[in-house]
Amino acid sequence: MPRPGAELERLIDELRQRLDALPGDDRGGFVSSDLPAVDRVLATIVAQDLAPGPLFCEWGSGLGGVCAVAALHGFTPFGIEIQDELVDAARELAEDLALPSVFAQGTFLLPGDEQLLGEDTHTRPSFDRQAWDELQLSPRDCDLIFAYPWPGEERLMDALFLRHAAPQALLLTFHDRDRVLVQRKLADQEELRSLGWM
Repeated sequence: MPRPGAELERLIDELRQRLDALPGDDRGGFVSSDLPAVDRVLATIVAQDLAPGPLFCEWGSGLGGVCAVAALHGFTPFGIEIQDELVDAARELAEDLALPSVFAQGTFLLPGDEQLLGEDTHTRPSFDRQAWDELQLSPRDCDLIFAYPWPGEERLMDALFLRHAAPQALLLTFHDRDRVLVQRKLADQEELRSLGWM
Protein backbone atom coordinates (compact mmCIF):
# COMPACT_ATOMS: atom_id res chain seq x y z
CA MET A 1 0.00 0.00 0.00
CA PRO A 2 1.42 3.42 -0.88
CA ARG A 3 2.49 5.70 1.92
CA PRO A 4 -0.16 8.34 2.72
CA GLY A 5 0.64 11.86 1.58
CA ALA A 6 1.83 14.63 3.86
CA GLU A 7 -1.64 16.18 4.04
CA LEU A 8 -3.16 12.92 5.24
CA GLU A 9 -0.42 12.44 7.83
CA ARG A 10 -1.00 15.98 9.13
CA LEU A 11 -4.74 15.31 9.29
CA ILE A 12 -4.23 12.09 11.26
CA ASP A 13 -1.92 13.87 13.72
CA GLU A 14 -4.42 16.70 14.18
CA LEU A 15 -7.28 14.28 14.76
CA ARG A 16 -5.31 12.28 17.30
CA GLN A 17 -4.48 15.43 19.27
CA ARG A 18 -8.06 16.68 19.18
CA LEU A 19 -9.50 13.33 20.22
CA ASP A 20 -7.06 13.13 23.12
CA ALA A 21 -8.10 16.64 24.19
CA LEU A 22 -11.82 15.77 24.35
CA PRO A 23 -13.15 15.01 27.82
CA GLY A 24 -14.34 11.43 28.09
CA ASP A 25 -18.00 12.48 28.28
CA ASP A 26 -17.72 14.42 25.01
CA ARG A 27 -16.61 11.36 23.05
CA GLY A 28 -19.95 9.62 23.51
CA GLY A 29 -18.63 6.28 22.28
CA PHE A 30 -17.06 7.89 19.21
CA VAL A 31 -14.84 5.51 17.26
CA SER A 32 -12.96 6.85 14.25
CA SER A 33 -12.70 5.13 10.89
CA ASP A 34 -9.21 4.20 9.73
CA LEU A 35 -8.29 7.23 7.62
CA PRO A 36 -5.58 5.54 5.50
CA ALA A 37 -8.21 2.94 4.53
CA VAL A 38 -10.70 5.70 3.66
CA ASP A 39 -7.96 7.45 1.66
CA ARG A 40 -7.22 4.23 -0.23
CA VAL A 41 -10.89 3.66 -1.09
CA LEU A 42 -11.53 7.22 -2.23
CA ALA A 43 -8.36 7.15 -4.35
CA THR A 44 -9.66 3.99 -6.03
CA ILE A 45 -13.10 5.52 -6.60
CA VAL A 46 -11.52 8.59 -8.20
CA ALA A 47 -9.06 6.56 -10.31
CA GLN A 48 -11.83 4.29 -11.60
CA ASP A 49 -14.34 7.14 -12.02
CA LEU A 50 -16.95 5.29 -9.95
CA ALA A 51 -18.68 8.26 -8.31
CA PRO A 52 -21.64 9.77 -10.18
CA GLY A 53 -20.78 13.23 -8.84
CA PRO A 54 -18.89 15.18 -6.14
CA LEU A 55 -21.36 15.40 -3.23
CA PHE A 56 -20.13 13.31 -0.29
CA CYS A 57 -22.08 12.92 2.95
CA GLU A 58 -21.03 11.13 6.10
CA TRP A 59 -23.76 9.79 8.37
CA GLY A 60 -22.31 10.19 11.85
CA SER A 61 -19.35 12.42 11.00
CA GLY A 62 -17.69 12.57 14.42
CA LEU A 63 -14.60 14.79 14.38
CA GLY A 64 -14.80 15.24 10.61
CA GLY A 65 -11.83 13.10 9.61
CA VAL A 66 -13.56 11.18 6.83
CA CYS A 67 -15.01 14.38 5.38
CA ALA A 68 -11.52 15.89 5.47
CA VAL A 69 -10.13 12.94 3.50
CA ALA A 70 -12.98 13.34 1.00
CA ALA A 71 -12.04 17.01 0.59
CA LEU A 72 -8.43 16.01 -0.10
CA HIS A 73 -9.74 13.89 -3.00
CA GLY A 74 -11.75 16.74 -4.50
CA PHE A 75 -15.20 15.79 -3.21
CA THR A 76 -17.62 18.29 -1.69
CA PRO A 77 -18.11 16.89 1.83
CA PHE A 78 -20.99 17.28 4.24
CA GLY A 79 -21.31 15.62 7.62
CA ILE A 80 -24.22 14.99 9.96
CA GLU A 81 -23.41 14.29 13.62
CA ILE A 82 -25.73 14.04 16.63
CA GLN A 83 -23.22 15.29 19.26
CA ASP A 84 -22.77 19.07 19.47
CA GLU A 85 -19.22 18.83 20.81
CA LEU A 86 -18.07 16.69 17.90
CA VAL A 87 -19.73 19.00 15.36
CA ASP A 88 -17.91 21.98 16.86
CA ALA A 89 -14.60 20.08 16.80
CA ALA A 90 -15.15 19.01 13.18
CA ARG A 91 -15.85 22.60 12.12
CA GLU A 92 -12.69 23.78 13.86
CA LEU A 93 -10.62 21.06 12.20
CA ALA A 94 -11.94 21.93 8.74
CA GLU A 95 -11.25 25.63 9.31
CA ASP A 96 -7.77 25.07 10.75
CA LEU A 97 -6.77 22.83 7.82
CA ALA A 98 -8.55 25.01 5.24
CA LEU A 99 -10.62 22.06 4.02
CA PRO A 100 -14.05 22.83 2.55
CA SER A 101 -16.34 20.68 4.72
CA VAL A 102 -19.77 21.59 6.09
CA PHE A 103 -21.26 19.98 9.21
CA ALA A 104 -24.73 19.98 10.74
CA GLN A 105 -25.78 18.86 14.19
CA GLY A 106 -28.64 16.39 14.23
CA THR A 107 -29.73 13.03 12.89
CA PHE A 108 -29.52 11.68 9.37
CA LEU A 109 -32.66 9.61 10.08
CA LEU A 110 -35.82 11.01 8.51
CA PRO A 111 -39.45 10.78 9.59
CA GLY A 112 -40.75 7.41 8.44
CA ASP A 113 -37.44 5.63 9.01
CA GLU A 114 -38.77 4.28 12.32
CA GLN A 115 -40.16 1.23 10.54
CA LEU A 116 -36.66 0.24 9.36
CA LEU A 117 -35.18 0.12 12.86
CA GLY A 118 -35.20 -3.11 14.78
CA GLU A 119 -34.80 -3.65 18.49
CA ASP A 120 -31.00 -3.88 18.40
CA THR A 121 -29.99 -0.34 17.50
CA HIS A 122 -27.07 1.17 19.41
CA THR A 123 -28.91 4.31 20.51
CA ARG A 124 -32.40 5.69 20.86
CA PRO A 125 -32.58 7.67 17.65
CA SER A 126 -34.57 10.73 16.70
CA PHE A 127 -36.16 11.35 13.32
CA ASP A 128 -36.32 14.79 11.73
CA ARG A 129 -35.16 16.85 8.75
CA GLN A 130 -33.35 19.57 10.72
CA ALA A 131 -29.78 18.60 9.81
CA TRP A 132 -30.68 17.97 6.16
CA ASP A 133 -32.48 21.33 6.00
CA GLU A 134 -29.47 23.08 7.53
CA LEU A 135 -27.25 21.56 4.83
CA GLN A 136 -29.89 22.41 2.18
CA LEU A 137 -29.65 18.82 0.98
CA SER A 138 -31.64 15.62 0.86
CA PRO A 139 -30.13 12.12 0.76
CA ARG A 140 -31.04 11.94 -2.94
CA ASP A 141 -28.63 14.81 -3.63
CA CYS A 142 -25.64 12.82 -2.33
CA ASP A 143 -23.42 10.97 -4.78
CA LEU A 144 -21.52 9.11 -2.06
CA ILE A 145 -22.69 8.31 1.46
CA PHE A 146 -20.23 7.04 4.06
CA ALA A 147 -21.20 5.32 7.31
CA TYR A 148 -19.45 3.37 10.05
CA PRO A 149 -22.28 1.18 11.35
CA TRP A 150 -22.30 -0.17 14.86
CA PRO A 151 -22.15 -3.99 14.96
CA GLY A 152 -25.51 -5.35 13.91
CA GLU A 153 -26.58 -2.15 12.13
CA GLU A 154 -25.06 -2.93 8.73
CA ARG A 155 -28.40 -3.98 7.23
CA LEU A 156 -30.03 -0.85 8.61
CA MET A 157 -27.52 1.34 6.75
CA ASP A 158 -28.21 -0.60 3.55
CA ALA A 159 -31.98 -0.21 4.03
CA LEU A 160 -31.74 3.53 4.74
CA PHE A 161 -29.56 4.03 1.68
CA LEU A 162 -31.93 2.02 -0.52
CA ARG A 163 -34.88 4.05 0.72
CA HIS A 164 -33.37 7.51 0.30
CA ALA A 165 -30.45 7.54 -2.15
CA ALA A 166 -30.68 8.28 -5.84
CA PRO A 167 -29.90 5.59 -8.42
CA GLN A 168 -26.16 5.26 -9.14
CA ALA A 169 -25.18 6.69 -5.75
CA LEU A 170 -22.48 4.85 -3.79
CA LEU A 171 -22.70 3.61 -0.22
CA LEU A 172 -19.36 3.21 1.56
CA THR A 173 -19.47 1.37 4.89
CA PHE A 174 -16.45 0.95 7.13
CA HIS A 175 -16.01 -2.47 8.75
CA ASP A 176 -13.51 -4.06 11.11
CA ARG A 177 -10.13 -2.37 11.16
CA ASP A 178 -9.49 -1.26 7.62
CA ARG A 179 -12.10 -2.70 5.26
CA VAL A 180 -14.62 -0.59 3.36
CA LEU A 181 -17.49 -2.13 1.42
CA VAL A 182 -18.53 -0.13 -1.64
CA GLN A 183 -22.05 -0.68 -3.00
CA ARG A 184 -24.08 1.04 -5.71
CA LYS A 185 -27.82 1.60 -5.86
CA LEU A 186 -29.20 0.71 -9.27
CA ALA A 187 -32.37 2.12 -10.79
CA ASP A 188 -35.57 0.21 -10.06
CA GLN A 189 -33.77 -2.30 -7.87
CA GLU A 190 -34.33 -3.11 -4.22
CA GLU A 191 -30.88 -4.51 -3.66
CA LEU A 192 -27.45 -2.97 -3.76
CA ARG A 193 -24.79 -4.08 -6.19
CA SER A 194 -21.52 -4.72 -4.42
CA LEU A 195 -18.50 -3.18 -6.10
CA GLY A 196 -16.34 -5.05 -3.62
CA TRP A 197 -14.22 -4.57 -0.53
CA MET A 198 -11.61 -1.90 -1.04
